Amino acid sequence: MNPFTPNELKVLEDKFRLTFQSSSSPLSVKTINLLKDNQTNFYLTAVKEKTKSANLGVAASLFVKRYSFAVLIALYSMSAFNKRIDFSIDNLSIETLDESDMLWLPSIKFNCINLSPAPQENRESWRSEILKQIFGNHIEVLFKQLNNVSKLSKIIMWENLYIYIVWMYKNLLADQLYSKSHHIIKEDFDMITAYGEGILFGDYKENPFLMYRGTNNCQSILETDHNRKTCCLSYLTENKGHFCKNCPIKRKKQRQG
Repeated sequence: MNPFTPNELKVLEDKFRLTFQSSSSPLSVKTINLLKDNQTNFYLTAVKEKTKSANLGVAASLFVKRYSFAVLIALYSMSAFNKRIDFSIDNLSIETLDESDMLWLPSIKFNCINLSPAPQENRESWRSEILKQIFGNHIEVLFKQLNNVSKLSKIIMWENLYIYIVWMYKNLLADQLYSKSHHIIKEDFDMITAYGEGILFGDYKENPFLMYRGTNNCQSILETDHNRKTCCLSYLTENKGHFCKNCPIKRKKQRQG
């Protein structure tokens, strides 16, 4: 056991919505329960009603955006703190602590904060084990279930997640507190978004993030805005009601206009 320091906990709570609280809200759920069709349908219906989404597919896309912060907690712990957190699918829940929040910004709870430090040698193998647990054994399983119930394309889900990962690593590399670790942080980012084998992410021949990153180098990706390849469907909610600035639908309309 290698616990988070108070400062590390504060970062994860402030930046990535880590919580230690539970809520009985219908918008709170243990992730493992979302692997049951009836529970997934019930939960996405609650999200749909809360966000006034047009359908369950839109609700699922919003859920993936919110749940992306769970992934960010694990990746930040790995890259910034050199600590591995248990990302087992039965160790997480999403907690809605403020139902009056119109934007619906829930928190992420780990039932047990079990940590293990990076080894002195062979960090690459350690990192691969982390990525396999996060993506192949958890996120891909969850995405398959969301697709089965809501029919939302996994291509949209993976891009929703990719956007947040890029955002996090941009901010991490801009933080001078970790300047001595920037080479490791960049290696982690490259492995996550390009060089990690498809098997780490599920039953994929290649890394599923490659279609969004392409062959661009790490520095150019982290210095430019990402133009989405897919629409996240947020414009089909009452709270949003308009296209995101990098929406492909918006760009197509502008070209046609």
